[in-house]
Amino acid sequence: MAPSFQLFSIMLFIAALSLFISRTRHENPPLLPYLVVAWVCVVANWFDNNGSDLAAIVLLISGAFLILHLASEPYRDDIEDNSN
Repeated sequence: MAPSFQLFSIMLFIAALSLFISRTRHENPPLLPYLVVAWVCVVANWFDNNGSDLAAIVLLISGAFLILHLASEPYRDDIEDNSN
């Protein structure tokens, strides 16, 4: 595996973990998108170890865009309308 793929995969995983931790401090985010990013990192590493560089690149780029999407989401307002 090329060290650049490993480095990008590790950085992507750290970004997902730190974003999840910072979101957890302010709200209760869904876990599934962050798990998807973690699995993308694992599968991209597996693809790259088996010689499929193009698949690894596509997965890592899609994981990076998912992280950008998660980071750009605004925090939810916890204000509930209780008027009936």
